[in-house]
Amino acid sequence: MPVIQQEKGVKTVAGLPARWGRRAYAELSAALSGEGGAKSKRYKALAAMLDDVTSAPMPLDSTDAQLCVLAERYANDCASNAATIHSTEALRARMLFICSIRGVQPPSAKMGDIEAIARCTDPAWWRRNLRKVHGRAFEAAAVRLGFVSVRAGAYASDETVARRLGQVARNKAALQSVTMRNEHGTEYALDALAAKGTSNKRIRRGELMLRLAGCEDVANEEGPVGVFFTLTAPSKYHAVLQKSGVINPNYDDYAPRDVQTYLQKTWAKIRAAYGRVNIKPYGFRIAEPHHDGCVHWHGLVFMRPCEVDWFCSLVERYALAEDGDEPGAQSQRVQFELIDAAKGSAAAYIAKYISKNIDDDTEDAHDEVVDENGQVQKFAIVNDNVRKASQRVDAWAGVWGIRQFQPIGQPPVTVWRELRRIPAGAVAEACARVRAAWDAAQRVYSAADLETGECELIHAANYGDYIRAQGGVCMGRDYKIAIRLEDKQINGRYGVREGMAPAGIYAKAAPDDVYASVRYTWERVQTAFEVRSSWSPVNNCTDGPEVGPCRMTWFAHVPGELVAQFDDEWFQSDEYQKNFVPAEVAGAQWFAAELDAAETRKKTVWTIPASEKSRGRNA
Repeated sequence: MPVIQQEKGVKTVAGLPARWGRRAYAELSAALSGEGGAKSKRYKALAAMLDDVTSAPMPLDSTDAQLCVLAERYANDCASNAATIHSTEALRARMLFICSIRGVQPPSAKMGDIEAIARCTDPAWWRRNLRKVHGRAFEAAAVRLGFVSVRAGAYASDETVARRLGQVARNKAALQSVTMRNEHGTEYALDALAAKGTSNKRIRRGELMLRLAGCEDVANEEGPVGVFFTLTAPSKYHAVLQKSGVINPNYDDYAPRDVQTYLQKTWAKIRAAYGRVNIKPYGFRIAEPHHDGCVHWHGLVFMRPCEVDWFCSLVERYALAEDGDEPGAQSQRVQFELIDAAKGSAAAYIAKYISKNIDDDTEDAHDEVVDENGQVQKFAIVNDNVRKASQRVDAWAGVWGIRQFQPIGQPPVTVWRELRRIPAGAVAEACARVRAAWDAAQRVYSAADLETGECELIHAANYGDYIRAQGGVCMGRDYKIAIRLEDKQINGRYGVREGMAPAGIYAKAAPDDVYASVRYTWERVQTAFEVRSSWSPVNNCTDGPEVGPCRMTWFAHVPGELVAQFDDEWFQSDEYQKNFVPAEVAGAQWFAAELDAAETRKKTVWTIPASEKSRGRNA
């Protein structure tokens, strides 16, 4: 049965975050009925669920600091085994056992023994994995308890969203604090380098829209039509009813990763079925959450007009194979819509979903819902006046590890990105196909205007031309251009290992002609830090109404994190300087005191007083 605790007159269920515990206790109390406190069927069901939720490997109310302490402890456990077990094989088996009892996925079996052992003895590796395990257990409990819904917090629980925002803020601060230098002496802050890739949300969204526009360009040239479809899981996968906000009575304790697995298996059957009849759709699918975190898929694919009905019938057959006769399945589980050019391009159809899942760039990136007062609201402002819908979706995708965007039937994007690393001189004498692919991948600007500083776009990248240079769509392993991989020693955090690294591209018709890409070798620039005493006193006094200018305010923008406030002014005061003892002096004094105490203990003779002896005999 759940353990009830009371603090400051407030009763909660132990093992849950305070907000959850208060609500769980209120529902337990409401479920009690009958004379003498007889327990109703609802009470027993709720108590059993709370027992299940609170029996997670790590307490749900664990803080990030506690997870860090556990990470240090588990890494030390592995290191202590390394000191006693000298067989590499036996040591790895022991660490695999430690990982399994801690609920953590061990290093891959494909990984070498030395690298795997190095990971298991690294606190940072344990921190990453413990945060992942705890985050998923936490969010699964939030879904089961009804804390993920349009009325409580859409897509992800408020705690998970706050934790994700804090993580993003810490990562950003860490990247800004690191400077990298390449072999040419060029220096960049690490966050500036990261902003040049697809981790930059604007670049990621722009590339997705460019790729989708390229598919539409090819379709317009060859005559296929676009089909927009939606796949939704059966009702037993949905935790909360959207209209009422209550727990779905048909819910069977499925987590979003379980729903994603179900949809992947269903799509695998659909793909095999249309492959057998030579239907070749191409486009994109997008995975996004319902209001309660349950996954559903949107897809936009192009195909020949004569294949549309057949494709739709195959999708419907397999999507309704499980619980297809339940109420609402025929109208809600599978939906199709033909792209109407009069309403807009294919890119316009899916732009809403791309923006909603990346950066809220469009105003209509949110689904409209009705709140408790009957007012139409956006997910971005339901129960939260600050956070945007995309931030909640990002927290949902991050905690569950769900891939949001998946191309269908397109040539590999890795070749497209590698083409952008190849200088013009390297492809000056290349074959026509490679040259066409390289031209398609380039975006060229004019020199900056001296007065305004603006650049004019001279040549835009064209993903449709890249698809044509690759030989078309749905080619499988028969695309015309591929990445050249070379053996390379990769120096990583856990040692040097042999691996394959991209070095350029080549046309399969002439595999010996490699067009090398340009890559830089970056190393971290060492920064000098001010060294102080390792003793850092914390100001535990009650804060005043205002924070003085001497306080450290770097943590003010980090949501969901409790950070101690240090008073730097006191460290500079005469009082502190008068009493300050350098760390090396304090260490020597402590060591000398310990030696004296040890000598005193050796000389001490311990005796039992007579009164104590007689008391023991009488007892």
